[in-house]
Amino acid sequence: MAKYEIGEYVLYGLSGSCLVSDIGPVDFADPSIIYYHLKPVSDMKSTIFVSMKRESDIIRRVISADEADKVLAEVKKVGKAIYTPKREACDPILKSGDDVAISQMIKLLRYMRKENRKIHKSLNIMEEKILKDAERVFFSEMATAFSMSMEEVVAKVGDTLDI
Repeated sequence: MAKYEIGEYVLYGLSGSCLVSDIGPVDFADPSIIYYHLKPVSDMKSTIFVSMKRESDIIRRVISADEADKVLAEVKKVGKAIYTPKREACDPILKSGDDVAISQMIKLLRYMRKENRKIHKSLNIMEEKILKDAERVFFSEMATAFSMSMEEVVAKVGDTLDI
């Protein structure tokens, strides 16, 4: 029996918020294996197939608007993270579904970018990728929770992630 249902929004890896669009076999694989068909909010043209055997890879259901309000209140209180942003340190945070920790990572990287610009530098390629992934995960969940587009939610809460 499926843990998630068609029409629900779930958080999945670096894709962020995804709609469970279907549950069933896929044409290109063993017909006895059932898959979740996930449509990332950030790219509804794409479909990610997750075997029910690997449903633990789906982090959790997307939070409600009330829970998102609580997260944003907490995000306003916390500062930036205090570690060096390396992929091996950031991936577990991004895949944890911990919105506050993800927001701290975004704050850190945005702060680093701002400070680097003062000396005519930018983030390195890996740091930019981590920032993009973190923003996708965070903003896609907030957009889903508030029933807004990604652009609207960035406009609404993006400033809370700047230091």
